[in-house]
Amino acid sequence: MILARLTRAVREQNWFAVALEFVIVIAGVVIGFQVTQWAQDRAEAERRAIVLDRLHDEVEGAVSILVRMTDTYEELNTARTGVIERMIAGDLDGIDTETNSVATVATTLYPAFSPRQGVYTEIVSSGMLSSLGDAAFREALGDYQSRVVFLQGQIDYFRERVNARPDIDDFDYVWLEYAPGTSRERSHVIDWNAAANDPDFLQYLLTGNNSMRAMSGWWQNTLESAQTLCAETSRLTGRACEPPEEPF
Repeated sequence: MILARLTRAVREQNWFAVALEFVIVIAGVVIGFQVTQWAQDRAEAERRAIVLDRLHDEVEGAVSILVRMTDTYEELNTARTGVIERMIAGDLDGIDTETNSVATVATTLYPAFSPRQGVYTEIVSSGMLSSLGDAAFREALGDYQSRVVFLQGQIDYFRERVNARPDIDDFDYVWLEYAPGTSRERSHVIDWNAAANDPDFLQYLLTGNNSMRAMSGWWQNTLESAQTLCAETSRLTGRACEPPEEPF
């Protein structure tokens, strides 16, 4: 229809009509492009909102794990410091043998931090990162991810160092006993009076305590960065940051 009118206007040399038809055609094309772009932008915005919502769940899970781990490290560090001070003072009366044995054995344990990372991997691989959220959010996300990588690197490093240390079972006054109801059905028993008289054991304990306190600090730093990221995702999603009480 438009082509027929345009042809007739040219034949009649009605240049105003020709110009008007051109304007109508161009306007139609521009409006079509705008409608298409609007639909694409809306779909992309919905996609980003869904990704942010899923990322929020991931970060809440990470915070939950980190809280559990930092609390555990703090409890073990406190118990270990207490027994070190009592060993040095030569005052072992009434010592909590079970708690302090656990805190001592824990100096050889370096659990990995393996939070869910599926959404973050999707964000990076899809090229969405640069358009997701705002600068404050992206900075928080980058800081958290860098701390996760650093923490796992330190865990791997200290695991290697543990292999160069004596095994706690090498000490004559440390042995295993059957412990039904526990996850591994065994527990370490330490003769603390004998241990207190062995300088090598104190050095073993001091070395392990130093490593555990360093690890505790790095876990705490990672927790703080995860909490910051959780607050940023909350700001963008409108959801409260509510880490589950039980880690995933």
